Amino acid sequence: MKKLILATCLLFTTSAIFAQFLEVTPLFGYTFSVDGDEYSNVFNIENDLLYGARLDVEVADLSYFELSVRRNDPTLSYTPNNNQKSSYDAGTAHYMVGFLKEFKSGKIKPYGVISAGTSRYWLKGDENYHQWFFSTDFGIGAKMFFNDNIGLRLQTSVTMPWDFSGGGLYWGIGTGGASAGGGATFSVPVTHFDLSAGLIIRLQN
Repeated sequence: MKKLILATCLLFTTSAIFAQFLEVTPLFGYTFSVDGDEYSNVFNIENDLLYGARLDVEVADLSYFELSVRRNDPTLSYTPNNNQKSSYDAGTAHYMVGFLKEFKSGKIKPYGVISAGTSRYWLKGDENYHQWFFSTDFGIGAKMFFNDNIGLRLQTSVTMPWDFSGGGLYWGIGTGGASAGGGATFSVPVTHFDLSAGLIIRLQN
């Protein structure tokens, strides 16, 4: 993980030196999460507000490298097969590196973006209860510029963490407490659908 972070920093530092434009976009939005299950035990990461930021470095005309961080603080509801539901304060965060392509120039710029990175899930109050997953992210949206330096960015995207070693986002929550682990098959443990808006600050290098 440390090597990946270092390589990403070097990539963005090098790209930023030669880039024509940099775009910094604080964002705010909402996440809709799809329920998951683990051996008849059902968990639900509840829909929640989303916040974060994106950094885009122009590497060619209409093409950008993108670094993004997004987080929310949902309630995790867990219902084992005995139907005794429990709720916990949780957190989710996605750290992504991607490529963004604008489809045309002008004041309004529709675009598509594809990213990969890591997603983290944790229960608040105990650092031992957390899980990391490799994730992919696909999004479409539009940038609308008011002038050369300020604009608005609207985006919808789907984020999918992939569990290569287990089947589902297993929290192991029950009467004995909480724990984290994996199942037995390859699967996508949970899917997140994001709607977000952000204020673009565009800087010329």
